[in-house]
Amino acid sequence: MGEAFSKVASYLNYLRDEYNVQICIKDFCGFIPINKELDRALQPFLAHTNPFCMYMKTDQPHYRVCLSMIRPMRLKCDKTRQVYFGMCHAGLGEYIIPIFSDEILLGALNVGFFQNDENRTVKRIARTCATKPPLSVERAICLYHDNIASPTIDIRLLLPGLEMLAEYLGQTYKLFQQTHNAPLSGRYHNSSEDTILSHALEYIRSNITNSITITELADFCHCSESYISRIFKKRTGVNINLYINKMRIEAAKNHLLLSHESMADIAAAVGFNDPNYFSRIFSQIIGISPTEFRRRFHQDI
Repeated sequence: MGEAFSKVASYLNYLRDEYNVQICIKDFCGFIPINKELDRALQPFLAHTNPFCMYMKTDQPHYRVCLSMIRPMRLKCDKTRQVYFGMCHAGLGEYIIPIFSDEILLGALNVGFFQNDENRTVKRIARTCATKPPLSVERAICLYHDNIASPTIDIRLLLPGLEMLAEYLGQTYKLFQQTHNAPLSGRYHNSSEDTILSHALEYIRSNITNSITITELADFCHCSESYISRIFKKRTGVNINLYINKMRIEAAKNHLLLSHESMADIAAAVGFNDPNYFSRIFSQIIGISPTEFRRRFHQDI
């Protein structure tokens, strides 16, 4: 089943890249973490991590406002039981596709951003930025124009595929019920955990070549170091430092395979200050040294 979940992630990535849509999965009851393979596949989609949304959530009060909108979304999904169009506090429009398993509301697929009135959106962004603590209106609008492109597909053509995906996730939950005794009905999932994890993964991805400390990561995610360390280990299966090193080693493998750069240059390019430490970590994770890896698998270019 893990391969099927990876194909779901590939499908979501395809829609995002092909049609300029932003897709986010809201888990209302905690059905995603039940299965580690599903959780791993969907982790990048548990929060909006485009630069505009990330900037709007840099201050904790604005971040809390964003999280506070999840509960009314859940209530409306439960009441209407059908696709509807909504707008976030910063003025971005999304279509919300509920995910049901029989009578249990599991979550929702959010797809956007569809803007009906560009001028109204810009005004709403400015008004949101003016609330305390204030954010830079100029920077927010610049990030909006640079990163929030209008989708290149009619929503009527996109919805059938997303509704099928919602149905697939609902049916998948039924399979989970056969191996997990505790039903999820009536339980409200702590959605901030999903958001924190997704933000942490995005921060690591964006800063993988720089020094990353747990303190910086916790500050970025508006939580304590102990809390983010606990969430990260629970949801990814590894601690933060090991995850970062694995990401860096994966990047290093590409350098080793496709370039003639020195070990020192490769180490620096992927965020290691010490080439010897890079070689030791590479050997621990891959099982052979970077020099041996290049000797075996280097592709002449």
